[in-house]
Amino acid sequence: MWIYIWLAVTAVALIVEFVTTELVSVWFVGGGLVAMLLSGLGLEWYFHLPAFIVVSLALMLCFRSLVMKKLKGEDVKTNAETAIGKEYELIDGISFNTAGSIKINGVIWSVVSENENALIPSGTKVVVKKIEGNKYIVEEK
Repeated sequence: MWIYIWLAVTAVALIVEFVTTELVSVWFVGGGLVAMLLSGLGLEWYFHLPAFIVVSLALMLCFRSLVMKKLKGEDVKTNAETAIGKEYELIDGISFNTAGSIKINGVIWSVVSENENALIPSGTKVVVKKIEGNKYIVEEK
């Protein structure tokens, strides 16, 4: 009879995992399989119940963070962040207290220099260093 109980526990854990996809119950599948095996070998409930708990917790503690890191993947950069480190040509030059502009993928963006006193004429090649607000911070190449 216990083998069917563990089969049901395993099936419910699988169904819950497929519905939630949050790695909540997948660990109980492993525990349920071990408990089902032990009950199939004819052991009493006081052997397979602790085995279920120990195996489920061990799987969760050992593998959840590893699996979550793999599933999360890398942080995806925004379109604006992909310009950092690349070289562009100034459309409008940068002068004292006046932002210049560059064109990135057909969109014109405001740019300023980290050096507030910089005078960079239009047509100069600049490298994007970072983003602050809605402006790119650039430096002359």
